Amino acid sequence: MKRTARILLVEDDPSLGLLLHDLLRLEGHKVELLRDGREVMPAFAAQDFDLAVLDIMLPGRDGFTLTKDLRQVAPGLPILLLTARHRVEDRVKGLRAGADDYVIKPFNNEELLLRIQALLKRTEYALEPGPSTLHIGRLEFEPESYILRWPGGEQRLTRKEGDVLKLLMQRAGRTTERDLITRMVWGQSGHFVGRSMDVYIARLRKILKVDANVRLETLHGVGFRLDVDPDQSQASPK
Repeated sequence: MKRTARILLVEDDPSLGLLLHDLLRLEGHKVELLRDGREVMPAFAAQDFDLAVLDIMLPGRDGFTLTKDLRQVAPGLPILLLTARHRVEDRVKGLRAGADDYVIKPFNNEELLLRIQALLKRTEYALEPGPSTLHIGRLEFEPESYILRWPGGEQRLTRKEGDVLKLLMQRAGRTTERDLITRMVWGQSGHFVGRSMDVYIARLRKILKVDANVRLETLHGVGFRLDVDPDQSQASPK
C-alpha cells in the first residue's frame, strides 16, 4: 500500500517543478513547491514535512548546503537530491552532506516514485506528525496557532516570535546557534538579520517570565539555550 506524505519539493526549473508537483499529487501526497533555496528553512520552520526532494543547483542556497541545514534540525527526515550532474564525486558529496538518495536527471517517473516510497517505508519518522503542542516547564505552545498558554493565561505570538520559540523548544536543553535560527526563520544570515533576531529574543525573554522556572540563556557569540529548573522539567500546564 502506498503511503501518503507531506513533501517539500524544491526545484527552480518551472516546467520540471510543476511536473513533479502534479506527479506527486496524483500519488496522493501533499506537496509544497519552492523554487529558491532561501525559502526552504522558513518553510520547514513553519510546518512539518515527511520528506524533502531537493534540486542541487538552486538560487540562493544550493541543495548540498540545504541538506546539511535540514540535518541539524531534522536528523530523521528523508532527503532525496535531484541533479543533472553525473560525476561520482557529486553523488558522494550529496550523500556525505546527509542525503538518503540521489537521482540523476533525466529520470524515469516510475523509478522516482518508487525511490520516494522506499524512503517513506523504511523511515518511521516520515509518517510521524510533529507534536501539536510543545511543553517546557508550565508553558504550553501550539505552533499552528502561535498560542502560548500557562496556568491562568495565554498569549498569541507573532509568526516570527512563534517560529523562534518553536525552534528553541524543539531543542530545549541544547544550544541553538544564532546562524541556525536566522536560516530557519529568516532564510538567511548576516549582521542585520542577526540584529532583528536579537529583538525577537528580547521579546520572548519577557514573555517567558510568566514561568519563573523557564530561562532563556544567551551564550555570547554562539547562540541561545532554552532550559528549565530540573525539578520542573516534567511539569505541564494544569
